[in-house]
Amino acid sequence: MPEQHDPIDELARFGAGFGSATPGGDMPLSAADVRRRGDQIRRRRTALVAGGAALAVAAVAVPVFAVIGNGDPRGDKQNIAVENPPLSRANLLRDADTEYDREGYSLFTITETFEGDGQAVYLPCQREATSALGASDSLTRVFNLAPDPEKMSPGDTFDDQTDDDMVELVAQFDSPDAARTAYDRFAEWIVDCEIPGADTVRVGAQGRSVDVADGDAVVYDINWGPVPQELDPTGDSAYIGEIGLVVQDDRIAVLKVTAIGQDYNWLPEDGGSPLERMLPKAAERLALDGAPNQPTETTEPTDTVTADDGRTTGAGEPDPGPGGPDAIPDDFPIFAGWPEEAGDGEGRIGPERPGEPLASEACGEKAADPEFVDRLRAEYHNAEDYRSRVVTTYANADEAVAAVAAIRQVYADCPTGEVRDDGYTPHWAVVDTQIGGDSFAVLGWDTLGDQPTPYGDTLLVVRLGSSVLVVAHGGESGAPSGGDDQRAVDQIVQESAPVVDAMCTWTAAGC
Repeated sequence: MPEQHDPIDELARFGAGFGSATPGGDMPLSAADVRRRGDQIRRRRTALVAGGAALAVAAVAVPVFAVIGNGDPRGDKQNIAVENPPLSRANLLRDADTEYDREGYSLFTITETFEGDGQAVYLPCQREATSALGASDSLTRVFNLAPDPEKMSPGDTFDDQTDDDMVELVAQFDSPDAARTAYDRFAEWIVDCEIPGADTVRVGAQGRSVDVADGDAVVYDINWGPVPQELDPTGDSAYIGEIGLVVQDDRIAVLKVTAIGQDYNWLPEDGGSPLERMLPKAAERLALDGAPNQPTETTEPTDTVTADDGRTTGAGEPDPGPGGPDAIPDDFPIFAGWPEEAGDGEGRIGPERPGEPLASEACGEKAADPEFVDRLRAEYHNAEDYRSRVVTTYANADEAVAAVAAIRQVYADCPTGEVRDDGYTPHWAVVDTQIGGDSFAVLGWDTLGDQPTPYGDTLLVVRLGSSVLVVAHGGESGAPSGGDDQRAVDQIVQESAPVVDAMCTWTAAGC
């Protein structure tokens, strides 16, 4: 049997050559690569925790104490313990906060959000993980440019996924001085940027200052090449874009926007470049203390979380819902059937409202996420055991039926995907299940050549009345390629029964 290739080995090596001109080294991740590596990180999180992420999680678990005074010794009664508010997803930009003007496009959309470092770096010029710089916590969010219906004319067609992407990293440190040092280090990396595999790298070394509240910010222009021939057959284009830095108290944010093209010009009279417009919003969100419902200038209620960022065992309280009969009650049993103990992982995470939908994507097609009334998301992470649940309510049953049909069609139309760059081939199979009013499971697995691999995902979709439950299990506990498809599905169905029972609220008969 041939030796099996492990993509995590590539993750461990990726970024090792940053800062050194290693001929033929890996290029920074493209939008598609980031999404794929995020999926691998989510499936294999235990392997990644052995690196810097373990240090970050351990640091978050320990309160940070500050002694109030002028440096003189004080008695215990005069020492005040202050715990720094933790980072949460509320500190990251949302879809509605992004800006990008291109024909047919205007906003970036979230594709992945990661907690901790992992062992890959997602930013050009970055040479070390934030934990190596002393960060006690970090989050990374990946965006892709998506079509804007309001900018499209009848008959226009635009790709759902493009090679234009944005990445935001936020990190928290033990002190403002430590954050400032990390901010300066990122600036040094950018000015002296070396990208393995690039023939040329050009950086606007002076940078452009951007006014932000209670902090400092700067934007650097950057471009490098060549672009792979399959993305640029003519050889006339380059990776072009900008990298922005924000420092605020004990936190930093690093953002990059990258496109493939020949020019990246934005006029001051039009509001400046995308990052010049987005950094003030990034600074506003960076300053949030994790409490719910603290909007920036754009107040669309997307992707906020509670003060509990999910790094401790046990559930937090979700943000207040929209109210009305279609709202999800705060005491909804979203965690029912899941272990209460964290084990070797992070345990229960959330719940968060409105949470991100579980990504339903195959062969480059993503299921539409129609307008909904309310949404609640929760997760559970343990060693090789990653579970997610999303409950969504709609204005009526017809809209819920349409949402379920969209998810099913994405996978039914693509039993086998294209071979990825890492040599693995993704597969999906849709099987009907008998739970709720309308339900099915999606078995997802990878093969390497003609050999099965031990990792995969199982998705359960259940509609009851005007509500929809989507459950995902990943790692060994959810891998249909482990040889027992029925076991994986039965486990999810059994655990989800209390959740489905509670969804009777949104049926015509009620509970």
